[in-house]
Amino acid sequence: MDLLALDVRLDGFDDPVGVFVRDERGAVAFGYNRRYLANPDAAPLSLSLPLVGGPYPDVAARAFFDNLLQERDGALTEVMEREGLARDDIAGLLFHLGKDCAGALSVLPMGSPPAKVPGDYERDYVPIPPDRLAAIVEALHNRTRLPTGMEDPSPLAGVQSKIALTVLPDGRFAEPNPGSGAPTTHILKVPDQGHKRDARYEAEAMDLSRKLGMETAEATALPVGGIEALLVTRFDRGRDRLGRVVRLHQEDFAQALGLPASMKYERRGREGRRFDVSGIRKILEQTVDPARAKEAFIQATIFDLLVGNADGHAKNFALLYEPGGRVRLAPRYDILPTRLDDSLTDELPYSIGEAKTLDEVTPSALDAFFQALGIENAAGRRRLAQRYARDIAFALASHLKALEKNEKRFADLIASNIRALLGALEIEIPDAARERDAFISKAGGWHMS
Repeated sequence: MDLLALDVRLDGFDDPVGVFVRDERGAVAFGYNRRYLANPDAAPLSLSLPLVGGPYPDVAARAFFDNLLQERDGALTEVMEREGLARDDIAGLLFHLGKDCAGALSVLPMGSPPAKVPGDYERDYVPIPPDRLAAIVEALHNRTRLPTGMEDPSPLAGVQSKIALTVLPDGRFAEPNPGSGAPTTHILKVPDQGHKRDARYEAEAMDLSRKLGMETAEATALPVGGIEALLVTRFDRGRDRLGRVVRLHQEDFAQALGLPASMKYERRGREGRRFDVSGIRKILEQTVDPARAKEAFIQATIFDLLVGNADGHAKNFALLYEPGGRVRLAPRYDILPTRLDDSLTDELPYSIGEAKTLDEVTPSALDAFFQALGIENAAGRRRLAQRYARDIAFALASHLKALEKNEKRFADLIASNIRALLGALEIEIPDAARERDAFISKAGGWHMS
């Protein structure tokens, strides 16, 4: 295997910020450039790659850069077959796919010009005609080849079909001009034929998250050619002083913990190297406001329990970086009530104490969860557990009647989850949840406390 060195670029900086190297044995390493380390606006690429001289050896570098590749197999498989590359040849794959990494980073052959630059609405985008948009959505829905000239949506992480596009100031959809390097502003997620209501479910869940005061990405269910898709505003975009669209550096919790995408669930790791609450605590304590970040994570955890989202894994939580390396928790995104799908597991992405499902959550499990987040006072932990569970449950219960108009099963699921959690904690159950039907699964089962 030949030596391979690649420039690592971060949108907003003129020069490469570092070098990613593969040696003759296939091991990889990463090191920051000295000029970048001396820049007062420099931010680390990851909490797992602090701003030091380095270099970072294979384990740390491999985990972070592997996360820049897509999770779905389409473009990866094509490049692997065409170039004769193995899946673990991260550098070789990024040589061909690195210009389209998700976010503000790009990994390019050494000496290449920047592949990502700010986007000018007037110059850098071409509107997408309605019939072309409908063809794109239909192809994503049916899992068939995209229309001619449309790139595979491989830069986006996750296993759902989705494509990145831009919404112009006049509301029209557009795509960046080929070769412009301009950012997109939105993600269009398209469910497959077996999950036609997922866009509606996720839109409702994210709307509830916002209504309860949690910082959440904007998302709207959008019918396109008879197929309902989900339009999500990207939280990792901003505007510069010239009004151009710019990318904001972000990383997900898998990257921050130095875990590959394959270890995004706690159950796939081992103690000391997994997505668990003790690891999450380490991330939250490095943000600019650890107390607020912990509060937001606690709220997200209880909210997900109650709306039936068992897929809040390490790649569905993220951090946003500010100039100078300040880090804050990103808005929530990818909140789907997975318990509505009987084919999916109800096992939680990370344990709450010893509890691995909602039905196993007890006062002692919640107490252990709060303790793992660093809350030492036992009486304080009990008060917090009772307060957060009650406040979020009662707030959700107040929206059940409105939710029932379009999504009765979802409303029934939330009510059943409220009864289960509050019952276990011996908290009064709100009338709106107590009086609802039990949640009926399509498999014929039912869930209630």
